[in-house]
Amino acid sequence: MQIKYFKNLQPPIDGMQKISAICWAPNSKRMAVSTADRVVHLFDEAGERKDKFSTRPADKDNKSYIVRAMHFSPDNNKLAIA
Repeated sequence: MQIKYFKNLQPPIDGMQKISAICWAPNSKRMAVSTADRVVHLFDEAGERKDKFSTRPADKDNKSYIVRAMHFSPDNNKLAIA
């Protein structure tokens, strides 16, 4: 049996970095992680961060929202965020 050790994907900011949602792409080559500050970080299968972007609320007047779920499309190219 081979045991894999995972490094920290995100360094902590002010002690902790809270994660609100996480998901793997169907082909297992990408992972999306949403943090409490509503930023989505995209990682490859080696754990290297490849991209990041901020989310926006559907209602422009809503300034306090939480990303609760994410899901990749079957073709691994799009990410739905709720």
